[in-house]
Amino acid sequence: MRIFLPFVATVAALTVSTPVQATEVPAPGSDTPAEEARRWFTEDPDAPMIAPSGFDVTIVEYMDYQCPSCRTTVGPLNEFLAKDKKVRLIFRDWPIFGAASEKAARLALASKYQGKYVAFHEALFAAARPLTDAKIAAAAKKAGVDWDRLLKDKDLHSKDIEDLLVRNDAQANMLGLDGTPGFIIGNTKSFGGMTLKDLEESVAKARKKSGEAGKKDGAR
Repeated sequence: MRIFLPFVATVAALTVSTPVQATEVPAPGSDTPAEEARRWFTEDPDAPMIAPSGFDVTIVEYMDYQCPSCRTTVGPLNEFLAKDKKVRLIFRDWPIFGAASEKAARLALASKYQGKYVAFHEALFAAARPLTDAKIAAAAKKAGVDWDRLLKDKDLHSKDIEDLLVRNDAQANMLGLDGTPGFIIGNTKSFGGMTLKDLEESVAKARKKSGEAGKKDGAR
């Protein structure tokens, strides 16, 4: 079941009970303006993303590579992005299905240093569940990942990777997610798997709200 809730109102009330490790991406406090707080979710320099030129709507996805609903959303999401070239997608790895999910997330994030995150991300979702070390390695090979470099990058960038996972977890908890997938689409939170129709309608609503907000600003 999908639930849609306003995101701006949630952001305005956000506080963090435990500090986030990465000082360069500080979490918002209770007195942080809503728009500035929102940037903590959408402008993380370490989060992998697909960002076409001139995008006008942002989708943030919180996912786990072993999550069944995440897997059923991959196809519709790819189909939607192929049709709509004005949508930015930010990937938030949130491994909550155990040790194999955690390993897959860390390796996926390490693969971005060789420009293979999206390909590895797709291959991990295509791998049969439950994930194992052998299946993760096979997914990396399928994605064209240099395995030796991947392991080196995972160690070399371990702090950045761990800090990002901490931020992702803090965000998911602040949003009230109790499972995957979870989405922020424009200024709206969505819980649960998405169909192509769901994505089309959600992005259309986000564009409409953005346009209405722009008109109000212009009238001031």
